[in-house]
Amino acid sequence: MIVANFITKRPTMGETRTYEDFYKFLGTKPTRLGIVSRLYPELTASYLTESLRNIFYRDSKSSDKYRSIDSMYFEWEVESNYIKRVELAATPEGDGANGTSIFFAFKENYYQKYDIWKSDNTYQQFQVISRPIRKADDYWVLECRLITTDLSDHIDLDEYHAGDTTRF
Repeated sequence: MIVANFITKRPTMGETRTYEDFYKFLGTKPTRLGIVSRLYPELTASYLTESLRNIFYRDSKSSDKYRSIDSMYFEWEVESNYIKRVELAATPEGDGANGTSIFFAFKENYYQKYDIWKSDNTYQQFQVISRPIRKADDYWVLECRLITTDLSDHIDLDEYHAGDTTRF
């Protein structure tokens, strides 16, 4: 009887990611990293960074050998030249006093549960506390809470109109 074991030199060899793996995550547009990391919790930016355990490069001195990059950290460069603005589809329902919910209607499905967004008119911040509800193709309702240190704060409904913009 022969007993054989397979042992690799590096314990993370089985978790090595290739170009093809990252192509499946991001496609041809690396700008999708933020969207992908929000849509799939297992594909966050930290997960993608941890997936870079074994990256190999070809040494210029000996072109036939690959060497592992022994780096303990990776730096991501993210360009933020464009800030997406999402328009309100209607006046919100509720004022958020005493920590109550406010229902905002948007023209597109952009914000998801636990996201924080800000109004461009009032600069107030809100956290989404439930998943978006689709009422029509261009009408999505979100249940949100006003982010404040004082529970007696509320929003002025006269300040919010259809067409007002918000941002992430």
